[in-house]
Amino acid sequence: MLSQGALGRRGALLYNPAAGRRRAERLRDALLAVLAAGGWEIEAVATGAPGDATTIAGELARGGRVEAVFALGGDGTLREVATGLLGSEVALAPLPAGTTNVLARALGIPLRPLAAAQALAVARRRPLAVGLCGATPFLMMVSAGLDAAIMGALSGRAKARWGQGAVVAQGLASWWGYRFPPLVARWPGGEASGSFVAVCNIPLYAGPFAMAPTARADDDRLEVVLLRGGGRLTTLGFSADLVRGRHLRRGDVVSACVEEVELSGPPALPLQVDGDPCRESLPVRVRVASQRLQVLAPASD
Repeated sequence: MLSQGALGRRGALLYNPAAGRRRAERLRDALLAVLAAGGWEIEAVATGAPGDATTIAGELARGGRVEAVFALGGDGTLREVATGLLGSEVALAPLPAGTTNVLARALGIPLRPLAAAQALAVARRRPLAVGLCGATPFLMMVSAGLDAAIMGALSGRAKARWGQGAVVAQGLASWWGYRFPPLVARWPGGEASGSFVAVCNIPLYAGPFAMAPTARADDDRLEVVLLRGGGRLTTLGFSADLVRGRHLRRGDVVSACVEEVELSGPPALPLQVDGDPCRESLPVRVRVASQRLQVLAPASD
């Protein structure tokens, strides 16, 4: 399907027709109309299986037919599309339709898909640094600890149906049964051990919460936030302080700005990237990719 725009800028819309109880399919035509009004000729491309978004985005990047890929979905979908576009001149244009939409929040993109399409139709491209957890790209963060255990145990069907409620319910169940195994983060000039670590490329985490307030996605640095303590009450207190923006004041929290960091611990300890389980296993090296991702986003302050 091709929607004709007055200015003839060419792009593609990637969407999963079954996502969100077929909400994406219902939004497709409205999104095409908004983008056409903004001067874009858009080819709508449906995905059908995990990994399709990366494969299709890679083909679009190599084909030279489009200058942007408008990706409708959550943070995991955006990461898949970005993986296919990394290092190319084809820009990722995020249309948020997920549970928390952390990347869109960080980039200043409206959280409603049609408003986002309207804003991105006239937005300029800008480079975005991408992190690597081993060989796995990430846009927002990689973490190890309780949150990764929650994401690993969370049913994709439950998340799609119940949204943030499913995450909260699984979080409570995992929090009660988690054993808080120790892990270690090592970087040039520093080392710390604890029960949770996040390596952040952007400030936000789990929605609007500023896990790493000074993180920037346009440089070659990552922010490490590590909780030294373990146990249910310590983790609960840390989470409450994160919500209040006070977690970095805690005596049991270590933070550092690094170029790379090695995470180590039990090989079975789960990892998560951008809210999805990560297939990498500990120990793993985390760093910034040498290539950049182009994104369409409102101008930053």
